[in-house]
Amino acid sequence: MRLGVKNIFDKDEISKLWPFINCFIRVALICSAVILLSTLKIIGSGEASSNENILVAFIFAFMAIIIGFCIIVKRESKVIRKYINKLNRNKNAEEIDLIFNVNNKFKFIKEAELVIAGSPDKSYALIHYDINKFTIINNSVGYKAGDEILQQMARCLRRNLKDEIIGKAEGDNFFVLFEYESQNQLINRVCYISGEIEKLKIWEKHNINPAVKTGIYYIDNGQPDIRLAIDRASFAKVALKDSYKSDYTVYEDEMGSSLMEDKKIENDMYRALKKREFKVYMQPKVDLQTGVLSGAEALVRWDHPELGLMGPDKFIPMFEKNGFIVNLDKYVFEEVCSNMSRWIKAGYDVVPVSVNVSRLHFLNSNFVSEYNKIKKKYRISDDLIEIEITESVVFSNNNEEVFTVMKEFRNEGFEISMDDFGSGYSSLGLLKEMPIDTLKLDKLFLNNIEEYSSQIIVGNIINMAKNLNLNVVSEGVETYMQVDFLRDIGCDMAQGFIFAKPEPMDEYEELIKKGKINYYKQYKDAI
Repeated sequence: MRLGVKNIFDKDEISKLWPFINCFIRVALICSAVILLSTLKIIGSGEASSNENILVAFIFAFMAIIIGFCIIVKRESKVIRKYINKLNRNKNAEEIDLIFNVNNKFKFIKEAELVIAGSPDKSYALIHYDINKFTIINNSVGYKAGDEILQQMARCLRRNLKDEIIGKAEGDNFFVLFEYESQNQLINRVCYISGEIEKLKIWEKHNINPAVKTGIYYIDNGQPDIRLAIDRASFAKVALKDSYKSDYTVYEDEMGSSLMEDKKIENDMYRALKKREFKVYMQPKVDLQTGVLSGAEALVRWDHPELGLMGPDKFIPMFEKNGFIVNLDKYVFEEVCSNMSRWIKAGYDVVPVSVNVSRLHFLNSNFVSEYNKIKKKYRISDDLIEIEITESVVFSNNNEEVFTVMKEFRNEGFEISMDDFGSGYSSLGLLKEMPIDTLKLDKLFLNNIEEYSSQIIVGNIINMAKNLNLNVVSEGVETYMQVDFLRDIGCDMAQGFIFAKPEPMDEYEELIKKGKINYYKQYKDAI
C-alpha cells in the first residue's frame, strides 16, 4: 500500500497543484469581499424588504461557509504538502544512505546501469573500496567512532569524485563507477584516492594506521550487469593477501571459483566444529643442547568431507576476518588440555605445549578467565601450557592493552611466547617491557644463515634475548648446518622438519609413550 501511495504522489506532479489551490482561495475571498460589500450597502440603505433580509442572512451564511472552506483548504494543503514531502523523504532515504550521503546499493545499481546504457561506446570499471580489518577497528574504537571514520571516508570520496557515481553497501564497503580511457590512468586515479583516504586526520585521532583495500573490475559494456560487477570487484578485493599497507587487485576469472570454494568453507565452519572435523596436530620442539623432545606446538588441520585435509593457510585467514577464529582457538586449547590430562593420568612423558591465540581474543574482556577455567577444569599444571601470541598482535596500535592481557595470563600461571619475531613488526626497544617468557625467531632468519652477516644478526638477537632472561626457540629449522649453528650460539630449542613435521594427535601420543625421545640419536651420523 505504501508503494502505491508513493507512486501516486510524485513530488514534481503534486507541486503543480499549489498555484491552482492558491488561486482558488484568492478568487473565493475576493468574491466573498464583493458580496459582503454589496450586502452591507443594502443593509445601510435601510430600504430592504423582508425577502431581502432573508437573502442577506443567506448570503452571510454562504460567505461563512466559503471562508471556512478556504481556511480548511489552506490548512489541508499544508498538511498534504508536508505529507508529500515526508513521502519523498522516505523515498529518498531508501535510495540515499542519509548517514553517509551517498547512494545505497540499489540506487547505485540503477544509476550505474543508466549511465552505461546511455554511453555504450565508453569504457567503465567498478571499483570496490574498503578498510582492511575494519571489524577489528570498529570493535577497538567503538561503533560511534567507526561511523565517524566511514563518514569521513564518504566525504573524501565525494570530494575527489565529482561526476562518478558512488554507492555504499553494508559495513565499510563503498563502490564507485569510473569512466576511463586507459587502464593505467584508471589505476593511478584509484590509487590516488586510496592515498587521500589514508591522509584523513581521523586516523591520527584514533592512532590507527589504515590500509585501503581496492578491487577493480572492468565492465563488459556489451552486458553491463552491475550486480555481477559489484560481486567481481568484491572478489578481487577479497583475493588480496592480508597485509598492512594499501593495495589493489584486478579481477581475474579464476578468482570466482576460488571465492566460491572460500564461501563453501565459511558456510561449513560451524558444522565442522560441531562434528569435530578440525584435527589438532602437534609439532615437537627439541632441546638443542641435548636433542631431547622438550615441548610441542599445537596446530590445526581441517579434515573436510569434500575438500579433503586442508592446512591452516586455507582457512585461518578467513576465520580471522569473520571472527570464527575465536571459537576454533578455544576448541584447540580444550583439545590440548583434555589430551594432556589423559596422558598425565596414563603416566606418559608429557612436555609443555604452546597454543596459538588470535588478536581477536584481546577484544574479549573474559579472554583470560575463560582459558584459565579450561586449564583448571582438566587440572593442567602451569608449567605445561604456553600461550603463543604473534608479533603482529604484540606490536599493534594498542600494545599497552595487549601487555595488560599478557600480564593477566602470567598472573594465572601461563607461560607466554611471542611467535614470528622479526617477521615485520618488531621493535627491539619494546622487548624489555614485554611480559613474555619465550621468543620464537621467525624462519626468515635462517634463509641465508650460511652468510656471515646473517649469522651476526641472529647471534646478537639470541644474545640479547638471553640477557633479558628469555628462552629462545627457532622455527623452520630444516638443515643440519642450521642445527649446528643455533646450538653453538646458545639457542635453546628448535622446531622444524629436520626433526619432525606436525603429527596427528594419536601419532604424537605414540611418540610420548616411549619416554624422552632423543632426536640426536636418530641423526647422530649426520650431526
